[in-house]
Amino acid sequence: MAVGFLTALVFVPLVTDDPYLIDVLVLANIYAIFSGSWDILSGYTGKENFGHALFIGAGAYGAAYLNLLLGVPPAMNLLLGGLIGVVFGVLIGIPCLPLKGPYLALATVAAAGIAERLIMIFPRYTGGEEGLYGLSPMTSGPVTDYYVSLLLLAVTLLTLMALGYSQRGLILRSIHSDELASEASGIATNRYKLAAFAVSAFFAGMGGAFYAHYQMYTGPTYLTMIMSINVIIMCMAGGLGTIVGPVLGAYMLTISNEFLRSIGDLRVLVYTGVVVLIVLFLPRGIFATLFDYLPQKKGGG
Repeated sequence: MAVGFLTALVFVPLVTDDPYLIDVLVLANIYAIFSGSWDILSGYTGKENFGHALFIGAGAYGAAYLNLLLGVPPAMNLLLGGLIGVVFGVLIGIPCLPLKGPYLALATVAAAGIAERLIMIFPRYTGGEEGLYGLSPMTSGPVTDYYVSLLLLAVTLLTLMALGYSQRGLILRSIHSDELASEASGIATNRYKLAAFAVSAFFAGMGGAFYAHYQMYTGPTYLTMIMSINVIIMCMAGGLGTIVGPVLGAYMLTISNEFLRSIGDLRVLVYTGVVVLIVLFLPRGIFATLFDYLPQKKGGG
């Protein structure tokens, strides 16, 4: 299903050359990367990260500084943005490992809020509310931007799925189900949770770096609570703990939100209403529920 979905997206620019549609699909690819990266941590281990924007913003601002001050090209900044995200993921993950439930969620929200506040306090170095402009464009045109974003999405999706459906993914799920039982079985749960923080932060930072170069701008909006909440909503709509579900949820909500702009202020009402209905009637998410009805491969003896 994942390969078929990605293959279908390859042919979109061959069917339409509408720049607006291409731009919407690039945005959907970016949010799909954010959603998949959030799911590998929170969807698999159950550790609620409500400050995912911190990793996105770290990658975006890191790429901006590297490009504006040192002239690092956008392609290299994708990797460096991911590594910067890892640094922040480890720095946040280590002190937050002992926290559980709402305390972890509050700690991650506070970390992202502090970073956003620091951006505003030091406008001389960060651009403040206006952000940083003048970044090098990702590529030479919208279609090539689309294919680069699709390549990043493919790498993210397939890597996270390979991890999620491996033995390590099973261990992450066991931490979600019963962390004490996992520890009693000899699993170093703290090490796996920290690794999940790092992996999640890497792909979020990489997506943030691409987003910054795509818009040729980075600003405090990358670090806001709204950014984190949007990603979480997309994951919940698609289905937590599936990787594919959050990616499809990001596509569905990003595209629907853009095309609802034609109804003006009612767009927010319709969008939030749809999300509420999904949470009420499909608590496991649209695509996670759909997956239950698909034929499953049975294990052999």
